[in-house]
Amino acid sequence: MRRLRELGPAAITLVFLCALVVAARADAAVPLHIGWLPAGELSAPRAYASSIALPTGQILVVGGLDRDDSHLVRSGSELYDPLTGHTKVLQTPLVGRVNTSATVGLGGRVVIAGGSEWRGDHWDVVDRVDVYLTYEQKWIAAERMLQPRTGGRATALADGRIFVTGGYDGPRLIATSEIYDPLVDRWTRATPMPRARADFAIATLPDGRVLVAGGLDGRDSVETRTSLYYDPATGRWSEGPTLVSPRVLQAQAKLPNGDLLIVGGQGYSSGTAERYDVKLGAFFFAGTLSTPRMVAQAAALPDGRAVVTGGLPEFPGPRFFAPTGSTEMWDRATNSWNDVAPVGSARAFAGLVAVSGGVFQISGAAKDDRAVASVERFVWH
Repeated sequence: MRRLRELGPAAITLVFLCALVVAARADAAVPLHIGWLPAGELSAPRAYASSIALPTGQILVVGGLDRDDSHLVRSGSELYDPLTGHTKVLQTPLVGRVNTSATVGLGGRVVIAGGSEWRGDHWDVVDRVDVYLTYEQKWIAAERMLQPRTGGRATALADGRIFVTGGYDGPRLIATSEIYDPLVDRWTRATPMPRARADFAIATLPDGRVLVAGGLDGRDSVETRTSLYYDPATGRWSEGPTLVSPRVLQAQAKLPNGDLLIVGGQGYSSGTAERYDVKLGAFFFAGTLSTPRMVAQAAALPDGRAVVTGGLPEFPGPRFFAPTGSTEMWDRATNSWNDVAPVGSARAFAGLVAVSGGVFQISGAAKDDRAVASVERFVWH
């Protein structure tokens, strides 16, 4: 936790972000083994990018950065086709930025909100919003957010609107919330969280409420075990159940039954996982990892299991940027994690997209924080 405080909230949110996407695809044949296979490349290396599963079955990859590129931040976007392994570069240029929220809303519209833009010698927190029209394959500029924020967390509500809350405005943690309606291109204020919070897990529950869990508590910027519910019907926040462990910089995966699996994190929680049970409204221990990790990638499988890979080892703490290549699978029946085949290219901050018959690891940051373009596919029995 000492390193987290020394870096400060703004630095943490610029360095530590991860994208999580869960999708479905029905084309793949039954795999014959467990392991990772090469699955193509993006048009350019990207680290800290957002990867979003689209209703069309394609994967949209937006933003990110490449420290070896003179422009540093990627301004373009591209579509990856899991069926062919090919990419299509979208022609509309965007203002390059990182640490945005990226959410699919009503009508398949992808809302890229907020983030940090590189100004040549510093990062600026912005209120910029871009919307991708999936079926037209084009970008449009949208109404700006009411609050500039970077590292904000977002989730699609049951009616397809986008709920955004928390994050940072510069070095300051914020509690403000707002809701975007993709059909009318309008942001409206929502009730702020009781206290500022950032780097937390978020999910829309089957009953329509939003769960916010863990993260940095704004009172003293330390990991928290608290959780909150937001009810869109009433606009009110209420206290949620206590987590098993305080968590920040964790991975998360929404399981097919609506439960939320939270994996790893910084500090004490790096070697464990826990599950939020939607029926019981409580968190339960979900096994010990073979490899402690923070800022890893996790995804749910259609059969109720989950997979986690990559991330940075926490104990005794990374002295340099060296992601782990180990991959572990969680079995709900035994509530345990087991090592499976290591990924071909160890990385952190990649997109992990689960589909029927495979899990795709897209882009990410490899050893020495090097941006990569390769895509790998994980298959299992």
